[in-house]
Order: sequence, then structure tokens, then C-alpha cells
Amino acid sequence: MLTTKITYVLANWIKEWRKCRNEDPTLDDCLKFVEWKSDNYNLINSDWMIFEKILIYETEKI
Repeated sequence: MLTTKITYVLANWIKEWRKCRNEDPTLDDCLKFVEWKSDNYNLINSDWMIFEKILIYETEKI
């Protein structure tokens, strides 16, 4: 299960990715980041939905 700290760090990473690359990261990019950041964290199915929600929220055009 994802921790609050990991989800917060992921959200900030997505913001920085968008600033630097001027494009949105993919879900696979998010997965690679979380695996790297948490020393190969074992994901469960519900984690993908959380990744997707964070990605949608952080990349939403206002």
C-alpha cells in the first residue's frame, strides 16, 4: 500500500516533470519513479488507481 509520503512526493515529482519537460508523465513513468524512490516497492492493484488519480489531478488544465 502507498504511504502518504510517497503519494505526496509523487505529486511533487509530477509537477517538476511538467515544468522541466513541458509534457505530462505517463503512468509507467510514475511507476518507475515510485519504484526508484521506495526501493522497488511492490505495487498492488489499487495503487494503479491512486497513481492515475494523482496524475489526473496534477495534470489537469485549469
